[in-house]
Amino acid sequence: MQSSTILLPQSDLPLVVVIGAGFGGIELVRYLPSDRFRVLLIDRNNYHTFQPLLYQVAIGGLEPDSVAYPVRKIFSGRKNFYFRLTEVTGIDLKTKQVSTSIGVTGYDYLVIATGSKANFFGMDDVKNNSISLKSVTDALDLRSLVLQNLEAALLTDNIQDREALLTMAVVGGGPTGLETAGALAELTKHVFYKDYPELDTGKMKVWLIEAGSELLGAMSARSQKASGKFIRDLGVHLLLNVSVKKYDGYTIVLSNGETIDCRTVIWSAGVTGNILPSFPPELTEKGRIKTDDCNRVIGAENCFALGDVAGLTSAGLPRGYPMLAPVAKQQGKQLAKNLVAIQDGKAPVPFHYTDKGTMATIGRAKAVLDFKKFHLHGFLAWTGWLFIHLMYLVGFRNKIIVLVNWMWNYIRYDSAIRLIIRPYRKPR
Repeated sequence: MQSSTILLPQSDLPLVVVIGAGFGGIELVRYLPSDRFRVLLIDRNNYHTFQPLLYQVAIGGLEPDSVAYPVRKIFSGRKNFYFRLTEVTGIDLKTKQVSTSIGVTGYDYLVIATGSKANFFGMDDVKNNSISLKSVTDALDLRSLVLQNLEAALLTDNIQDREALLTMAVVGGGPTGLETAGALAELTKHVFYKDYPELDTGKMKVWLIEAGSELLGAMSARSQKASGKFIRDLGVHLLLNVSVKKYDGYTIVLSNGETIDCRTVIWSAGVTGNILPSFPPELTEKGRIKTDDCNRVIGAENCFALGDVAGLTSAGLPRGYPMLAPVAKQQGKQLAKNLVAIQDGKAPVPFHYTDKGTMATIGRAKAVLDFKKFHLHGFLAWTGWLFIHLMYLVGFRNKIIVLVNWMWNYIRYDSAIRLIIRPYRKPR
């Protein structure tokens, strides 16, 4: 354990240490009464990231500050709230202490809300040579890589190398993969031919590779069918029932034995809970922290987990709740109420998820939406997707900037922020 201590103002109020400034952590802090608890929020970034729109940063449609918002500004003026920019290096559940790169803090209640990370299923070569969209850094890396490869394609007279540089593959047919593939396809059709008139951008290819038999496996059959039609109409080369086995940065090897020469691979084929390396492995299962129906970590006192990292299950969801922002937000709000109840000596209330629907956008005026027995696709679903994502964004400024950018992109068929701010790596 570290010898230094994270200094906080003295108080008799119980201290809640929250690890992670994602949807769940932010919602929990919002609803915890500031006159009942002190809160120490820990994150390695000083901002909250709206991950569902990271792919739009990657394609140059939005700037990073449109999908990120400073943590300190979110809770500006809140009493008994403290934020520390640091990384957790250890957790001692017996002594109730959290070790970080800046020191140690005790806690009365610990909440782990670290979200999820990409799951590469043990394929290190794929992990080392592809990009997953889980952070602002990832989005900027992808933006730079795509543009760098286009610049490199201008410099080679080797036809095979040029075609590989102009080929992009998205692995995983869930919402993130579908949205990313659709956005890249629209760039190739409406934008890149104007920026790179010397290139035959008509030869640019976008592949979408899905191991399952349908896209959007968690959605309805109607939405799956509609999304497949939309993505094919955009010119995306769709492969179903095929998985990626290897990728060395040059060639994708597929489960059917075929190969694709490609210099840009975006991985969205799976996620797993972002469990801290220092967390006891016996308290985890299938990549998530084992919790009861009140988000209490099983086997640990006054320790809770919520959001993507929490392995909370129910009768209808034996594998746990889906890794979605609404789940994390609802768990955060419920846990805030439960901490008040526990502090008052009352029994906490089990978590019950209210499904507000699932949606995905495939491109301009193309989206699918499921809400119970109600299914919608096309323009109306797309406008619903826009509205809901605007409402979920943190900060009024961000809502306005994103709305203006979307309106401009819709009218002009253009996403103007095509900047290589920092080279990702030398194009192959």
